[in-house]
Amino acid sequence: MPNFPTPFNLSVLDGSSPPFQALIEHSADLITLLDRQGRILYQSPSAHRHFGCDRNPVPGQYHVNLDYLHPEDRERINQQVLHAPPGATVSLCPYRVRHADGHWRWLEGTAINLLDDPGVRGILVQARDVTARVQSEQRARALEGLSTALASANTTEEVVQVILVQGLEAVGAVAGGVVQHDVNEQRFRVLGSAGYPERIERPWRDFPLDAPIPATDAIRDGLDLFLTRQDWHTLYPHLQHVHAATTGSNAVLSLRVNGQVTGALTLSFGENRDLGETERQYLRTVAAQCALALERGELHARLQRQERHYRKLAEYSYDLVSIIAPDGTTRYISHAAGRMLGYAPEERLGVKVFEGIHPDDREEATRAFQQVIETPDTPVLVTYRFRHKEGHWVWLESTGTHALHDPDVRGVVINTRDVTGRIKAEQARRASEQRLQLFGEQSDTLIRIFSPGGTCLYASPAAQTMLGYTPGELLRSQVDEWIHPEDRAALRAALAAHTPVPPYRMRRRDGTYLWVESSARTVTDEAGGLVEVYVATRDITPRKEAEDALRTQLRRFQHLVNLTAEFAVQEASEQHIQTALDHCIDLTPYTYGFYVPVDGTALAEPLRAGQATDALLGRIAPLMNAHGSGELCGALRRLKPFFAGPGQAVFSAPEPLPRPVWTSLAVLPVVARGVLRGLMVFGTDDPVEVDGDTRRLLLGVSEQASRAVERSAHLQELKQSREETLRALGLALEYRDYETKGHTDRVVQHTERLGRALGFSGPDLDALRWGAFLHDTGKVAIPDAILLKPGRLTPEEWDVIQRHPRIGYEMLHHIPSLPPVTLEVVLHHQERWNGSGYPGGLAGTDIPLAARVFAVVDVYDALTSERPYKKAWTPEEAAEQLRKESGVLLDERIVDVFLRILTQENAAPAPTGEVSA
Repeated sequence: MPNFPTPFNLSVLDGSSPPFQALIEHSADLITLLDRQGRILYQSPSAHRHFGCDRNPVPGQYHVNLDYLHPEDRERINQQVLHAPPGATVSLCPYRVRHADGHWRWLEGTAINLLDDPGVRGILVQARDVTARVQSEQRARALEGLSTALASANTTEEVVQVILVQGLEAVGAVAGGVVQHDVNEQRFRVLGSAGYPERIERPWRDFPLDAPIPATDAIRDGLDLFLTRQDWHTLYPHLQHVHAATTGSNAVLSLRVNGQVTGALTLSFGENRDLGETERQYLRTVAAQCALALERGELHARLQRQERHYRKLAEYSYDLVSIIAPDGTTRYISHAAGRMLGYAPEERLGVKVFEGIHPDDREEATRAFQQVIETPDTPVLVTYRFRHKEGHWVWLESTGTHALHDPDVRGVVINTRDVTGRIKAEQARRASEQRLQLFGEQSDTLIRIFSPGGTCLYASPAAQTMLGYTPGELLRSQVDEWIHPEDRAALRAALAAHTPVPPYRMRRRDGTYLWVESSARTVTDEAGGLVEVYVATRDITPRKEAEDALRTQLRRFQHLVNLTAEFAVQEASEQHIQTALDHCIDLTPYTYGFYVPVDGTALAEPLRAGQATDALLGRIAPLMNAHGSGELCGALRRLKPFFAGPGQAVFSAPEPLPRPVWTSLAVLPVVARGVLRGLMVFGTDDPVEVDGDTRRLLLGVSEQASRAVERSAHLQELKQSREETLRALGLALEYRDYETKGHTDRVVQHTERLGRALGFSGPDLDALRWGAFLHDTGKVAIPDAILLKPGRLTPEEWDVIQRHPRIGYEMLHHIPSLPPVTLEVVLHHQERWNGSGYPGGLAGTDIPLAARVFAVVDVYDALTSERPYKKAWTPEEAAEQLRKESGVLLDERIVDVFLRILTQENAAPAPTGEVSA
């Protein structure tokens, strides 16, 4: 065992004075006594507050104090403390000691070598915690250095680089990144990052606003996030793979400029701890500095782009820009001078602006220049000829602006463009205008010429014959002034895109519209600029009317085809008849219609379409009687359609014409197997003469409706026949098992009512009912000795009985008309909720719903039926037994619904003519 010194007793420092000992024990300063090797002989209780643990030695164990020092401070403190002269007091500069949670605390104090004092035999170190002061000084120095570096960075790239190098170092982060909010694309992009592995950093260089990561949460909500490792795993469990094992806490600081969040600064620290408010405020200060620097870098880049933009505009502009002194001397001229006039810019500097202007135009140009100087607020436009350097003349158009008061200009700014092509085009137009006018006078095509702005410059005489306007009335009008409002947008779009103009409507003088078709041709100058637009317009009204008539016919035919298809593949129903009525109202002049079903000699509730009302039906109902008189009644007796116009009477005693309602009408019989089954009646209060196409359409619809009704009646007969056949099979089984007389009808009736209450309908309800008819089909294969045995069955006989569901299924599943739901009832009606049933031992919801429904009914009927071995239970006793088996042998939900149905049936009086069970 090592020879450790005797444990130190505090009383040696001041005898055994209790006040002194209490002072030492409760001192906020850290008091430590070390031996020659630096081992702790004593340490005051304040060590727990400073280091998070008690480092006082325990008997037989001594801790070397230097082990807890920061490696960079260890040699210095060792030299100062352990090698101090005896009796000398040494001041200790700030040094770092590791806290129990792993972070470093800064201490400062003194050390006294009392090794030669026989009562002490140690080195007394007194220290105080100066972490806050040291870190504050470090932050101030780091912030000052960062501010200086950011101030010297001009571009965004330089600012980001400073943040990732000096910024991360200033805040003590091991990794970080700068995220910017791209407002235009509504995304975030990373301007730069450092310290993150590439596999983690690469997927997040660009991400959408709704990405579930800390950066989007901070930017979107305008908040700063400070996350420990535990916070990260709790809030972002899907990002655990991103959080490196060596990374401790994280921070996301929003970057704000003028109150707007422009991005975020992401930081990762090596230690895992909750940052204090002072540290958080320091990080926010750093983020504010970074945000301002980034904004300044962006502004710098924007100014540079604008400067390059304006320089390029002046360099590449096709127009010529020049600045002229008040005496006419050229002080500046843009590069377009070479392209437009053949001169390099320096060749015109210092030259009078009027040199080179055509002699015939010089006086006008001089007068315009003088006008600009005298009227500062009015730009002046002048057109003139200028001699090109190669000797030919070019037409120029210049706009002069007074800018003598502007200290950056101090001259007249002249913007000049080459209009040679336009002038020549105008001259050519004027030369050809007479030829065009002669052609237009002899043509029925309307010729118009429009300026680039859309103003009519010329209209041919065909305007009179086509529109009723004189050519002069069309002049100065806009290209779409006479166009129907619904067609203007399409016309403008076609002219702007230089695509073929679609047919459109033009208004005549009398207010009516005609359909026209136009072709447009553009005239451009040498530079490609638009000079004029030539539009030739033809009247296509007859062709358009013929196309509309054809489309109407095709539309009617398509509707008839669609109706035919619907009636052909489905049973006739009120919905299909209603659809036919609606189609006929849309495709014919009639405004209201009825379909009146005929049940024997009575008229059932009608269907309506259009503006049909009870009052209208009441006016026509007396006529729809095959036994009455008049043309309409005679047509009905012959099962023939009847059409009446406004001048044709329909009553036996002719009524005053025209009729105020049913002014025009059509009555079409719907016939099945030579019997009148219904009437389709259409009418309108307007005087309409129905054409042959409308008659053929209505006749076709009534014929299709007749076929559909006949087919529906046939299908109904087939369904009734199938229903009776299935019931006969069930009764045949019942007669064989004579002890269950009436069982089939009872279970079918109860099953259908229960199925409806549980939501079965249509084909599903039919299939459930058929399953009730056929559920015991398999019993035909059970010997009479077993099936009709009055006593208890032996286990072997019971095994035979349990085969009947599967036998029934095997007998029936080859019949294609039986749906799966029916077969499920046959196969599984003996399965039980707890799995104790047969043949499959299914349990719970694994048992098909239809089989669970029938099982409840089957058990109830078995309980209430008399058997050789038991008397019939009362309904109340059977209901109580169902409640006991609910949730055990039978589906609890279905039992509850069934018992509710039984309660309602027992409470309601029996309907007339029906004997209560």
